[in-house]
Amino acid sequence: MSREEEFIKGIDKLIPRPEIALEVMTLANDGDCSIPTLSNKIKQDPSLMANMLKLANSAYFGHMKEINSIADIVVRLGLDTVKMLAITSASIGVLKSPQEAYNLEPGALWRHCYATALLSAIIGRYARCEAIAPLYSAALLHDIGKVVLNRHLQTEGMNRGDDDFTGKNIIEFERTILHTDHAQTGKALLRHWGLPDNIVTAVGHHHDTDIAKIDDVNCQIVYLANFLTESIGIKAVDPENYFYRFEEATTEMPQLPFFYDNMEAIIEEFFEKFNESSTLEFN
Repeated sequence: MSREEEFIKGIDKLIPRPEIALEVMTLANDGDCSIPTLSNKIKQDPSLMANMLKLANSAYFGHMKEINSIADIVVRLGLDTVKMLAITSASIGVLKSPQEAYNLEPGALWRHCYATALLSAIIGRYARCEAIAPLYSAALLHDIGKVVLNRHLQTEGMNRGDDDFTGKNIIEFERTILHTDHAQTGKALLRHWGLPDNIVTAVGHHHDTDIAKIDDVNCQIVYLANFLTESIGIKAVDPENYFYRFEEATTEMPQLPFFYDNMEAIIEEFFEKFNESSTLEFN
């Protein structure tokens, strides 16, 4: 059994598998699935439904006219958006929890992951990716391995007399203490949940030092979006306050189609949509 498999053994007690959301994503991939069938599946989870409606009316997903029902979401926003809304709504509770080993207060991990997902989707649209939902989902869940490893990292750090993780390279520290990292652990968890390879693979590569050599645009976009949201600092709420640290990058940045020529427009759109939708209150 690998280290990742050891850590996710019995994990469903800590992070319950989002059954309804994953079934919704599967149904949305079925060309024969009817709107009533999809709507009824979502309605089986009232919290999921409420969160999806709030997100559907936010700046990133919403239209000018208010969306009042799940059927409205399906008809007006499309199946790709349904998948994005479902996985976002299902992950809120897990990602909003504090992760003490990573010095993340309640809500901090959620804000980072949600920001990375929004930015990935915008970059993906400019790069003319065919499917945005898998890219968005991978970016949203890229750090879920931290939820799995949080307590283990705390315990092992204290046992070694090294429980102050401030300023450390967290990936190197995880590998030293736990002999794996949150990227590989997140990949194992999502595979355990049965998510598709195009999501699982991007999660596993989001800290890959050879990212520019990986011929997978989803992997490259999630890596870049994660780098940018960390470099910008999500505490900034105005595009005039953001800054890039490409010169500080320890790896070669991926050369994505249309990104560098449109970087200012991409970041501006990101800030506009993130600042409005990230303040929503969810169940």
